[in-house]
Amino acid sequence: MSEHKPTGEGVDGDETDVFQSWDAMLENIKGEVTRLAVNRHIFWEVQEIIKANERIQKPSSFYEWLGNVYATDAVIGVRRQLDRDKRSISFTSLFEGILVRPSVLSRERFVALYCDKSNSDVQQYLEEQAHEDFEKFASPGSPYIDPVLVASDLSTLQDKAKNIGKYANKRVAHFDREALDILPTFHELNECIDFLEVLLKKYMLLFRAVGYVQVLPVWQYDWKAIFREPWLEPIHSG
Repeated sequence: MSEHKPTGEGVDGDETDVFQSWDAMLENIKGEVTRLAVNRHIFWEVQEIIKANERIQKPSSFYEWLGNVYATDAVIGVRRQLDRDKRSISFTSLFEGILVRPSVLSRERFVALYCDKSNSDVQQYLEEQAHEDFEKFASPGSPYIDPVLVASDLSTLQDKAKNIGKYANKRVAHFDREALDILPTFHELNECIDFLEVLLKKYMLLFRAVGYVQVLPVWQYDWKAIFREPWLEPIHSG
């Protein structure tokens, strides 16, 4: 199903304004999570290139720099999704807004996203599918989403990213005097990004009736082509 923006027809005007502000927030979150997915893919693909070529498996400040840049950017990217400031764009801010007004994400609004008035047979199928999809977020027959499920997503995100967030606050954004008991690992970072992708797919369905197979985009060119060329000309003595 192609992505389209909801019109808000047939629902309260104030709630439509709230929904549209959340939808705009989700669009920004989508950009951030996609960027994290792309950067992670590139970083680990480069690690595979290095592993496959013994000639470049040697100590290099470039490798250290590459790892530091990736890790710092990814940590800050995950940390952004924990930000609770009302002015911030993050999953946490979005979820806390939904918990205050869950009725904005109504069954009526969601089912309207599946509308195809040009064909009555298709329309009936789409409405049935819409109700089935909505009940991934609500009890059968419920007029709006179950805030308990949103609270669970928020709690899981905070739990998974707790160590990453603490590291970002005490070692990346600032250098705190307090020692860190446990340093985050690449495995933890990967788990956080994986979960952000899960959340993005889930809420893109809820907000826009869009089914994402994967967050990572398909490249329209060979981004690895640069690695098939020598970066330095041979140094000739004499």
